[in-house]
Amino acid sequence: MTEYIRRNSEDTEQETVIQWARMCSGRWPELKLLYHIPNGGSRNKKEAVKLKRMGVKAGVADLFLPVARSGYHGLYIEMKYEDGRLSKSQREFLTAAAAEQYCCLVCYSAADAIETLEKYMHNRNIENLAVLKGSQRIGTVK
Repeated sequence: MTEYIRRNSEDTEQETVIQWARMCSGRWPELKLLYHIPNGGSRNKKEAVKLKRMGVKAGVADLFLPVARSGYHGLYIEMKYEDGRLSKSQREFLTAAAAEQYCCLVCYSAADAIETLEKYMHNRNIENLAVLKGSQRIGTVK
C-alpha cells in the first residue's frame, strides 16, 4: 500500500487555521463566522468567466472574520507560504480594506494566523497591514 504524504503548503496552513477556529468556537463563538474566500485555484476558462461575472475579484484576502474588534469592522488574513509574495491586486485590496477600518494582515504560517486571531479576539493591539513570519513582523503591505 502506498502511503500518501501531504506536503505543507499555503492550503494546509490555512486548513490548520480553520480547524483551530472550529476547535476554539466554544471559547469564542464568533470564530464560527471565519471563512475562506475561494478566489484562487485552477479553473477551466468557462468557470473562470462565470465566476468573474458573479463578482469574484482578484486580490481579495484568503480568510475573513466579520467580527468587530479594537476599532476594526473585521479581520482579513492573506495566507502565504515560504517565499510567497503579494500580487499587485492583493496589495491594492488589503490597502483599500485597511482604509475602510478593516484589520488586514499577511501571515506566512498557521501559527502566525492563529496568534493574530487570538490577539484580535482578545482586543489586543494589532498593527494593521503587517506581514508576519515566524511570529515576527517582517514588513508591511506596500
